[in-house]
Amino acid sequence: PMGIQAGATANRVALEAMVKARNEGRDILAEGPEILKKAAQHSPALAAALETWGSVTFDFASTDTPDVLPTPTS
Repeated sequence: PMGIQAGATANRVALEAMVKARNEGRDILAEGPEILKKAAQHSPALAAALETWGSVTFDFASTDTPDVLPTPTS
């Protein structure tokens, strides 16, 4: 919402917060939203991103799947 640089900053802060939490042995799946909210207290860019985009989920289908059919050879 605040431009490319702010988006990059928000992504970096979020990633660093989640990696730190993982390294501390925290359950990032269960505590993820709270971890990000706490990190956003120190990052206006992350706070704006969380406010704009709402809840963050990592539930998506893999994009690493074949999308072609085998070609028969004779």
